[in-house]
Amino acid sequence: MPPDEAARLPSFLIRQPLLDARYRVAGYEFSLRDRAPLEVLPGATDLDQVRDEHLIASVVDLEFQHALGGRLTLLDLAPATLDNPMLAQLPPGKVGVILPVSMNDLEARSATLNGAKLLPVIDDDGSGWSLPPGCDFIRLDSGRHDALALGERAGYLRRLGARRLIAGNVGSEEAYEVCRKLAFDLYQGDFLTRPRAGGDHQLDSGVMQVMELLNLAHERAPIDKMEAIFKRDAALSYRLLRYINSAANGLGRSIQSIGHALVWLGYDPLYRWLTLLLFSAGKSDGRNDALLRNALVRARFMENLGMTRLAPDRGGGLFIVGILSHLDALLNLPMSQAIEPLSLPDSMREALLVGQGPYAPYLSLAKACEHFDQEAVNALADAHGLSADEVNLAHVNALIWSESLES
Repeated sequence: MPPDEAARLPSFLIRQPLLDARYRVAGYEFSLRDRAPLEVLPGATDLDQVRDEHLIASVVDLEFQHALGGRLTLLDLAPATLDNPMLAQLPPGKVGVILPVSMNDLEARSATLNGAKLLPVIDDDGSGWSLPPGCDFIRLDSGRHDALALGERAGYLRRLGARRLIAGNVGSEEAYEVCRKLAFDLYQGDFLTRPRAGGDHQLDSGVMQVMELLNLAHERAPIDKMEAIFKRDAALSYRLLRYINSAANGLGRSIQSIGHALVWLGYDPLYRWLTLLLFSAGKSDGRNDALLRNALVRARFMENLGMTRLAPDRGGGLFIVGILSHLDALLNLPMSQAIEPLSLPDSMREALLVGQGPYAPYLSLAKACEHFDQEAVNALADAHGLSADEVNLAHVNALIWSESLES
């Protein structure tokens, strides 16, 4: 491959979660693109194969696999990569390889993947076709159909022999509800991070209480004033003591009082904990948990990437902005209304509302990585002098860290 072609090869890791019908993260689809020069690996004959081999190497990483556990990993590979011996290194039974239904050798490719104990995932194109043996997964682009046509197509694919249907390109909560009623198995798209249309716009009393505490922590209010609010809510007090005693178990003794807990924790860690608590303060149907998981990856990614680039007094805001960037979807409110009750610094408000200020580049980059927007990732990284290795490492480490919290 000519050096100038290799230099143009993109390789930024981007991801999109796969959720089940209860909003639980069942897996991820990963893609890898980069603008940095890469060494052409053995057996690679074009740009797509170079990209794919770097993607496979990322998935094979043992720490990465340990973090993902039993979750499904989807890979979109070039046809020539399907002959690559590196596929044999992928963990059996957990990796799905997407195959366009238009492939001339679809049945042979499916058989090869099954032989390697990988999962063929057929991308439906709406045409009439026959399902190769051993193919349990079919992905359907839900954005191409209205509800009636989607139901008809899903029924057709079930009759064809599909055991598991993935609804791809689910762009709203309404579309997600339609797909759930049609009994799809997995759901993929931007629906999770968007406010629900016509949802409940009233702030839950629990959320309002946490916001009140957030403001007091931001103002460095007297401990006894904050302690009084905690004591009004036994569940909130229990959560604080449970968290503190878990974090402080190295002390060799437990912390029994709210006042002692607040003094031990300190204002900044308390603010960070309360920000996370917003996602469990109100009523939840599983969506809040999924939003929190995504917010944690986003926040940690921003922190990993920007902590050493911002002034020390601003670094701590990266995590907070990342978490609060899902507050509109959590509360089903425009962002301006969602953060109105919070006494946020101007730098945070600018990032959340108008995409400006010191936190904005990291927030924009995190969103682009989640939305499969390769061009945006490339442009943002280039504009701020971030290499592919830096972005990818920050991304992978954020994902590993967030998964480790559940463990």
